[in-house]
Amino acid sequence: MKKYTNLIVIGIILLAVVVFLIVKYVNFNSVLMTMGYYDDKISVINTADIHGHIVFDDETGGYYTIDEVDWMMGMPVMKSVIDGIRKDNKNTLLLDSGDMFHGTNEANVNKAEGVVQVANKMGYDAMTVGNHDFDFGLDRLVQINSELKFPMLSANIYKDGKPLFKEYEIVNVGGKKVALFGMTVQDALMYTNSRDTEGISIEDPVKTAERLVPILKKQADVVILISHLGDEVDKQVVDKVDGIDLILCGHHHFLYQKADKYKNTYLVEAGGYSTHVGLADMYFRNGKLVKVDWSLHRTKDASAADKDMKAIADKYEAVAMEAAKQKVGSTNVVLDGLRSHVRAQETNLGDILADAMKEIGNADAALMNGGGIRESIPKGEIDLYKIGKSLPFVNSLVTVEMKGDKLYDALERGMNLYPNTGINGGFWQVSGINIVYDGSKPAGKRIVSVSINGAPLDKNKYYKIATNDFEYNGGDNYVEFKDCKLLYKGELLKDVLAKYIKEKGSVSPKTEGRIKIINERYK
Repeated sequence: MKKYTNLIVIGIILLAVVVFLIVKYVNFNSVLMTMGYYDDKISVINTADIHGHIVFDDETGGYYTIDEVDWMMGMPVMKSVIDGIRKDNKNTLLLDSGDMFHGTNEANVNKAEGVVQVANKMGYDAMTVGNHDFDFGLDRLVQINSELKFPMLSANIYKDGKPLFKEYEIVNVGGKKVALFGMTVQDALMYTNSRDTEGISIEDPVKTAERLVPILKKQADVVILISHLGDEVDKQVVDKVDGIDLILCGHHHFLYQKADKYKNTYLVEAGGYSTHVGLADMYFRNGKLVKVDWSLHRTKDASAADKDMKAIADKYEAVAMEAAKQKVGSTNVVLDGLRSHVRAQETNLGDILADAMKEIGNADAALMNGGGIRESIPKGEIDLYKIGKSLPFVNSLVTVEMKGDKLYDALERGMNLYPNTGINGGFWQVSGINIVYDGSKPAGKRIVSVSINGAPLDKNKYYKIATNDFEYNGGDNYVEFKDCKLLYKGELLKDVLAKYIKEKGSVSPKTEGRIKIINERYK
């Protein structure tokens, strides 16, 4: 009897393994398509928030999506993944969800000249406009739009009352008419340091969709929103507007493992910084969309890169490397710039950068937004290229005269979005300040205590505060800087940090407890 019991147990285990493998590796929708249950399929390949990454990088010192991934494919390698998908899916669109042109040393060469060249070889059908696509200025963005071989779509960006970009595109794919339209996060200009945005308005996405979707439904079998709104706003749109079949989300770098069906709309997102390519297979039965299957694709094979695209990427990497090969010092510890850390807690990289800003800006204290830090700096020798990867934005040090009550309000605002580490780019990294927050309190009432260089903050006193011109210009909605007197404007932040480290020679910063969060409700 025992012999048979063992065989039964082994049989059950083997059956469970077989079932697991079938569930994991067999695409049942593809099987149903082969069997004739579905009558059509359209494949939509999606990239999002590439941020200028045209170079393969497996030594990033950071991560860029909710899934902790430690390498970036770069667009030439992404192209090989995309080409492989296309071989198996003849009726395919390639669409990007914005923030493509800014964010790396390579992208900074001639204001994304190389990124545009690489993008034109990807085979995109369309993309939407992201907030950081404004970062080289409005004139350059308009010029980029004219240089691309595919349209930039945004139905809610206006210049002097007229659409600045094409609102939508109707394309034919596999016998289906597909309507593509784009929308851009309404506070995009708040996140950019561009100063040439006079006359630009970004309209309410709900109202834009209410106007446009009924028009598109009359012209197409399928409506796809290429979005750079953030998925919480995408859902607000869906709450008010029926008729959008698929939303390709962008802005937050979220990595969807499967499609999220919200009411009658499917939402997906492909992460960021070229770590993944997303594939949305849209299945039809009796002429109507009945299912969207979402999968993620990537490779760590750098040799798979498209040769022509890699040659372009190599050219611009060489220019960037030459400009930034100067050694500035070394670090005996990893300088922590992880996205989930710098947007929710004190880090040693935040501390040393804020210290550099305070010292060089001759200030009483310093405030640095965590969203301006994009990558860790690995242990070992530090050159300008590594610093540029960590601080890719063209932001400069400023020192302002700020009244204590405004400083208090700004420190409170820094915790407004806590504990959302994905979107809380305004979380402060500080120097000269010790602050205690109560994580259990509602936004706007979280400060327990604040001291400036050991003395309690005086709301009636004026302080010299070092920050960056992005925040001084109202970035992250910091209206507290609006009427502050500008005392000093200095170098780019990456040069400030480089100068500070060069003077020290070797650094080993530790977090010092400048920011304490008590009664944390979320871990």
